[in-house]
Amino acid sequence: MSPHPIAERRKLPARHSALATAALLCLLAGLSSPRAQADTFGEWQLDCATREACRLATQGREELTGEPLFVLALSPSGDALALELAVGGPRPDDIRAMQWQVDGDLVHVLRPGEFALHGDTRRFFVTDAPAGRKLLDALRGGARLRISYLDAVAEAHDAVFSLDGLTVGLEAMAGQLKLPAAPKVAAPAFPEVPAPSRSEAVAALGIPYAVLERHARSSDCEATDSDVFRNVSIPIGALGQTAVLYAIPCTVSGETVTYRLYMRDTGEIGGIETLYFALHDPRFGWTGTDLLSNVRFDHAAGVLTAEYVGPGDRVCGYRASWSWQDHAFRMERFEGPDDCRNASRPANWTRQHPR
Repeated sequence: MSPHPIAERRKLPARHSALATAALLCLLAGLSSPRAQADTFGEWQLDCATREACRLATQGREELTGEPLFVLALSPSGDALALELAVGGPRPDDIRAMQWQVDGDLVHVLRPGEFALHGDTRRFFVTDAPAGRKLLDALRGGARLRISYLDAVAEAHDAVFSLDGLTVGLEAMAGQLKLPAAPKVAAPAFPEVPAPSRSEAVAALGIPYAVLERHARSSDCEATDSDVFRNVSIPIGALGQTAVLYAIPCTVSGETVTYRLYMRDTGEIGGIETLYFALHDPRFGWTGTDLLSNVRFDHAAGVLTAEYVGPGDRVCGYRASWSWQDHAFRMERFEGPDDCRNASRPANWTRQHPR
């Protein structure tokens, strides 16, 4: 479950302020503003104050929005070069391939196993020597690079870079560092770091605008920017390779938070679905609802739980769990009072499902 307050999660996954993006790229890629004595070659900056800190880099943009969310860099790794893509927006999915195109021609499909994370989970390095050699040769002879990838929820992104000045910059770097005429591409000297879990990668993308818009238009819930939600957690869970669960707070009363739940699928058919659940009440029997209280989602087990200690107008109380099964949640267990006079005493509740 994501522990972040809703105020921090309410954003489009692919959009960040320019200031936040610049600060993030500086932090992740180790690229502060170039020194005054750094050399400029076309769109590339070469900063070689020391061999260890030497870097030839350029900034890239999201092709659709024009936002400066990427850095492409080359740095020494022994007698070889480390080729790095640093990402300040939605990051490439660690289990999917990236397509590298130069001047419109597909050069290489960089597959998992040919790249790795070093230093930070937003710094992707080409670690396969043949792939690196192929890419570097193509970069030297091209004018424009596009890296196409899918993020953790299968949203497509295209990072574009100018290659103007790269060849001259590489020659200058090789001269300063006394590198071989045709250096290999290798992993950097600093340690590899583990990839985030799927649940972490999905939660880091926040709530898509399309889901927030559906919530605002179709519910009578409190506004998502209400102060009452400032410290309320937002369960976000990966239900599959393209399906994600979003539980958006609706109301807060004491320690009880009600949520409205949505499933968004970015697959071939895709779309956003409001989720409905069955609840049992001794007065009304089984009823349907689009609101659950005190929601939790167990990422490892794929189990959704909810609990409400009543009494209430629509339901006296319940403790229930559901598991995700391909396209829907299946009820696994439901407990509640046989009489609303026991609504506030969960110890006296009985199992309503399965019988």
